[in-house]
Amino acid sequence: MHKGGKTILASFTVILLVYGITIIGISHTNDSGINAIDDKLASQMEQKRMDVYAQITEVDPLKGEAKARIEPWPLDDSLGYRYRSGWMPVKDMSIHVDAILGASTTGDNLYKFKKQVPVGGFDVTVDEKVSANSNISKYPFDAYTFEIPISATYTDDKGQTQDLPILPQDYTKKIDTFDITMKHVLWTDETAEVTLKNKSTVDAAVAEYNTGLTSSIFNAHRSNSTKLLTLIILVLMLTGLTSVMTMTFMVASTKRPPTLSALTWSAALTFSLIGLRGLFPGSPPIGVIIDRIVYFPALLLTLVCSLTILIIWTRREDYVN
Repeated sequence: MHKGGKTILASFTVILLVYGITIIGISHTNDSGINAIDDKLASQMEQKRMDVYAQITEVDPLKGEAKARIEPWPLDDSLGYRYRSGWMPVKDMSIHVDAILGASTTGDNLYKFKKQVPVGGFDVTVDEKVSANSNISKYPFDAYTFEIPISATYTDDKGQTQDLPILPQDYTKKIDTFDITMKHVLWTDETAEVTLKNKSTVDAAVAEYNTGLTSSIFNAHRSNSTKLLTLIILVLMLTGLTSVMTMTFMVASTKRPPTLSALTWSAALTFSLIGLRGLFPGSPPIGVIIDRIVYFPALLLTLVCSLTILIIWTRREDYVN
């Protein structure tokens, strides 16, 4: 094989190897820790309880909000009967979700379930907890945190209001450009994460859950696939910029003729950068950090190079296209 062919083959092999390792790395997930703490909490709680599943369905970085679907699920027939896509309470129940926007019939965040009336879940909108990374300008390294406190009660046969034991669960699927992770925290202290290593937090959480008080933290961060695609697009931008600058240098130094094809190529690469910007996953607004560092300079420099080739092409008469 020709030496140049060997070089191309070696480069192609390295690219495939790096790509394969990267794909395997970003595809690997480890949910064993989350499942372990859920199993521990469930084993220490009463069977006569309500599991409350929360699903983050949408994250809006510009508004700093997230939409969540709340699905109550009774574990004991004394609380309600389970259907395939819903349930029917056998007691009057109330579930309160601390959210900025709810969809209850009374216009507040208190959801009342009448006994013997089949029901399903409900939707809420929660506000983000502002942090250093909760800024869209840091795309694709921006991250957002949402807290969903939930409390629940039921009415017994004597008409008295009683605490309804509940266990928060997460059934969020992957959403567009974001990975969502959930952690249990204490109702009385949102900074205290419930972990297996700290038994006191588990005991405190169980005590709160048995009185119908729970709080969960949902962290939304850009997925590894989103970061990888963003990186590939940035590399394409820089490659286009390098190509145009190299061609402009060769034409300006008279090492290559200022042909019409060179002018067309430089103009095409300039406009292709605009199309590449629209490929960023999640459609980040104009002005994020990667725009200021890569996109804006690349667009400006390719434009200058295209104009330079155009000026040289219009002034040189000793070349034939």
